[in-house]
Amino acid sequence: MTPARDPRFVARVGLAIVRPRWALSIAGDRRFAGRSGSDLLALIGLVLLATELRGLFGAGWMAAEVQVSLGLRVAVHVLTRALTVDLGFLLLGALLLWAIAGAKRDLGRAFDLACVAAIPLLLVDLGATVVVRGFELDVPQVVSWMLAGTSWGWSGALIALATRPARVAPMKPAPPPDVVVRAGRHAGWGVIGVALVGLAMQTLWIVRHLESMRPVSTGERAPALALPAIGPGGAPGPQVTLAASLGKVTVIDFWATWCGPCLKALPGLDRIARKPDVTVLAINLDDAAAARALFDERGYAMTLLADDAEVSERYGVTTIPHTIVVGRDGTVQLVGRGAGLGDVEAAVDAAIARQAR
Repeated sequence: MTPARDPRFVARVGLAIVRPRWALSIAGDRRFAGRSGSDLLALIGLVLLATELRGLFGAGWMAAEVQVSLGLRVAVHVLTRALTVDLGFLLLGALLLWAIAGAKRDLGRAFDLACVAAIPLLLVDLGATVVVRGFELDVPQVVSWMLAGTSWGWSGALIALATRPARVAPMKPAPPPDVVVRAGRHAGWGVIGVALVGLAMQTLWIVRHLESMRPVSTGERAPALALPAIGPGGAPGPQVTLAASLGKVTVIDFWATWCGPCLKALPGLDRIARKPDVTVLAINLDDAAAARALFDERGYAMTLLADDAEVSERYGVTTIPHTIVVGRDGTVQLVGRGAGLGDVEAAVDAAIARQAR
């Protein structure tokens, strides 16, 4: 086996999968300090395009058509949801490697090694997202836990492998043999291929559902929704659709059990729900069991639903309470991002009055 030149980006990503010791050795090379971070950023960008293009496109459209600051908040919401765990692992992994390196500790080197260890988190998310969306699968919670355990276990193993290069004095490592680089290149191109499939799927979905991605605004038709009712103990119940409420004034309220203003607004929304020909869909964003217990304790008449992340994203929910009033013909009468209960009730009364004429 003959030495190869310094591996390129695709090969370096692939080595983290098939030859992690070589990937960590390359990352620890102080001649290329910071390159692992650049590689991880490039891989994050690729994975985001393959898995979150839909949400980012919607954020851009909202910024252009509704409000720039709102579009930015939606984009931040999408990125935070996608990257919080990965970036948290990266920070904790780097600090752990730095702490155990002893007298040879180097924060920059620990960060570069942690960047390699974080790659499996992105790859498991990429593969799972492409498969789930490609085959339109309904993934049980236990499978989600297994995937999370796999990605964390894989990245944790790489952190363990990284402890040795983190503890030794920096040196110029020997370049990997050709056979190792080829294996890394093949694996890296496999990752690129999966990402391109995901990107193509996202693009095709956007083209097919372009009209449904239009930002929710007053006077427009409310996007369709179908969410499970929350049954006893938080168990999912039958699907409830917005279409079933046509002919009535419908209030859609996104809320969470930890949100003080949301809890304060619930009694008023329940009063609205008891008006004739009015339906209130209370969509819980966090804890279905706690939400069900709260509704049972207080005897609320609202229809309690569980969010699936896609509906709240489609409705542009970045802050809560987020309340939409829909007229009997399905058109949006009010988009209340933090609106007071008085505004909501006034919009409902106006819609009822129009209905009576």
